[in-house]
Amino acid sequence: MTALTLDSQWQVDLPAASVTFATAYGNFTYPIQLIGSIAHAAGTWMWGWQEDNIERFPTQALRLAQAVLDKGLAVGIPELATPVITLSETPSLVLRLAAQTIGQVSHTLTVDAGRGLSLVFAVDMGQLRPLSSHDLVEVAMQATDLGVTDNHLDALECYARRNGFDYLVTSHDPLTAMVGSPAGGIEIESDEGGRFIGLRERTLQVQRQAS
Repeated sequence: MTALTLDSQWQVDLPAASVTFATAYGNFTYPIQLIGSIAHAAGTWMWGWQEDNIERFPTQALRLAQAVLDKGLAVGIPELATPVITLSETPSLVLRLAAQTIGQVSHTLTVDAGRGLSLVFAVDMGQLRPLSSHDLVEVAMQATDLGVTDNHLDALECYARRNGFDYLVTSHDPLTAMVGSPAGGIEIESDEGGRFIGLRERTLQVQRQAS
């Protein structure tokens, strides 16, 4: 996603529920889903399933948002089942990551809609390319910087399993795990609370274990 948006022009087609990137290598079109919108002045997030959006967006662009509502109602998570959320209480990043997890999507696009409003879309770009050891290190370090959870190891395990990467706990004292993809791997050491205290590239590919 970063490579596409950095050096390209792009246009969202809401009736078609798609986004097209115009690059030097050609045009690339991908399906999109409206996750929600951010009203910056009010400091609020409005879910895509909210009634006003249903009237303005095509049904195919709101399926992920509806899945978020269904999950929120099913498991009793108010933040997923309340149409408008105050961002000082629940950051937009947490809401976006929840939607990405529910919809099993890895890419999002934030669009300036004017008048202090931003639209947040999930972009279906297909399966992630195999990540190298260096890429996995970058993912792990960026995840810790987000500050969403203190248990970095659990979060990394969820990320690995969601994207089909191998994950294996290799030691319990100290707590150490490996994540591997066809293109590389990393080994992580954490404290008892799951916070990273050591991270290194490893080329050894591990076998996924049953949970």
